[in-house]
Amino acid sequence: MNVSMHNRRVADVIACLATACVVLVPAGIEGQGRRAPTASPAVNPPLSKTVDGQPDIQGHWGTDAYTQDLETGLPDEETNTIQGRGPVDTSKATSVISDPADGKIPYQAWAAERRVRIPTFRRGDISKGAPKSLRDIRPQTFCLIGLPRLNWYGDFRITQIPGYVVMQWEWSHAFRVIPLDDKRPHLAPNVKLSMGDARGRWDGNTLVVDTANMNDWDWLDATGTFHSDAMTMVERFTFVNAKTMRYQVTITDPKVLTRPFTITLPFEKRARAANYELLEAACVEGEKSAEAFGLAEPPKP
Repeated sequence: MNVSMHNRRVADVIACLATACVVLVPAGIEGQGRRAPTASPAVNPPLSKTVDGQPDIQGHWGTDAYTQDLETGLPDEETNTIQGRGPVDTSKATSVISDPADGKIPYQAWAAERRVRIPTFRRGDISKGAPKSLRDIRPQTFCLIGLPRLNWYGDFRITQIPGYVVMQWEWSHAFRVIPLDDKRPHLAPNVKLSMGDARGRWDGNTLVVDTANMNDWDWLDATGTFHSDAMTMVERFTFVNAKTMRYQVTITDPKVLTRPFTITLPFEKRARAANYELLEAACVEGEKSAEAFGLAEPPKP
């Protein structure tokens, strides 16, 4: 065999091997000197587990889907004016009430009438007259805020320890400790708390929280949506993945409602630095608010 024939056979073998390499080697690394592509990180990674087997939901969570009125999702006129935003655009009204289907709170007739009469804004609505009781004054006047409104009032931090889920807010240093023990009985019925008495359990990646023993000091939004001390609620924090949560709360209140109703909101995990701390959100009770309502002295509870 002459040299030229030998070289041709060697070339044929090399070509054959190269073809085999293209067939057998996974796509993406067939070319010499080309870097194999790495899998792009998941946009919404799945949940991991804590040491005691809970879905790991720790971090800061918040929603941008709600402002100040449950039935419209809109701010009140006064807040918009104070913040220099001009008139409220009512064309963007979107109720966050998912049940009933009309997006309205199913108040009993007397309760619906009372809600209309409540002066809702910080400086009062003079056309509605002065409030008749402390329950008719916006709760922030007294630095009060309870559940479920805290969940959408501002971002909150979730911390987990074995057997418990803990939630913390900047507002008034509020915190909530939820024992994962739904068999433990609630407090005595005469014990009423602004945060209520919670019992939690895991249903897959959904944290189900049953809360009773609520007092009637807070509103459900900033526009006079009141409730009674008979209110109970069942919350479902469904963590779709490590960055997305769907929040649903069903509120039952036989004293003021004709039937339970449900609020649904999307939440997302906020990006925070490792050394991020919750700051103090101080509130000074009163701040001339009673005078703004035209009250010589606070009405009796």
